[in-house]
Amino acid sequence: MSLTHTCNFCGEMIDHNVPYVTLNGNGERSADHWRTGYVGHYHADPAVGCWNRMLEAIRRCDAPRLDEIPTATYQAITARRRKHRPLDQDDGAAPA
Repeated sequence: MSLTHTCNFCGEMIDHNVPYVTLNGNGERSADHWRTGYVGHYHADPAVGCWNRMLEAIRRCDAPRLDEIPTATYQAITARRRKHRPLDQDDGAAPA
């Protein structure tokens, strides 16, 4: 009997003798949802990048401080705002 796994990141089959990561959840997250069990399988080869990208997303979500979460700079937001024309009264803006 052989087991086959599908990568939960890219959706491709993980070939036999190819390194992969199995992500498990242990413990009860809430009474209505998660119990113990596997979360997903991911290609572990850095050239493919599935596990590395998944791990990066997990680390961003688990950041201990808000300043570690990547956000747009004030300058980038200002530049994007310049691309939008202001709303006129006739464009659906609420009356003042």
